[in-house]
Amino acid sequence: MKFISYLAVFLFSTSLWAAIAPHKPVVPGRILAGQGEAIGGVAGSGFTLMDLRRTAAKNRKIERIVIDVGDRDGAIKHGLPGYYHAELKQNPARLILDFSQMPKSILDQSRVVGRMKGSAIVTRTAMSLDPVDNTLNLTLGLKKNTKVRVFQVAGQKSTSKVVIDLLAE
Repeated sequence: MKFISYLAVFLFSTSLWAAIAPHKPVVPGRILAGQGEAIGGVAGSGFTLMDLRRTAAKNRKIERIVIDVGDRDGAIKHGLPGYYHAELKQNPARLILDFSQMPKSILDQSRVVGRMKGSAIVTRTAMSLDPVDNTLNLTLGLKKNTKVRVFQVAGQKSTSKVVIDLLAE
């Protein structure tokens, strides 16, 4: 009799699972226009923002931002970076990057702002660390109608990276 009741509970619970629509995965690396999101990375025991650099094409309509992600002690992290969520929003145009399990940054707010200075696409920059939630938030104000591509690069010889391509119209 116990077996039948366990079987009934199992079948009932699995039928509830089937009734929940599966979350549609976001495809990382695609170009986001207007609004959209991209996710990537892996969970771990903690990560550090090691470096952030920006380069621009000669026509200033394409810029690349590379974010180096280290381990929780600030050392080189091979493999994929820590989990991140990137969301492109409009009105005002901005890209919001949330890094989970990243309570540390080697760069402070003023150095991050300095690295974005002179950008033809990024209009403002804000960074915040929340050591209680172990998260880092990086918000980039963008020129209107900027398209974005966010992808990850697994560290093999150097540290892991999150790469952001900004494409202005």
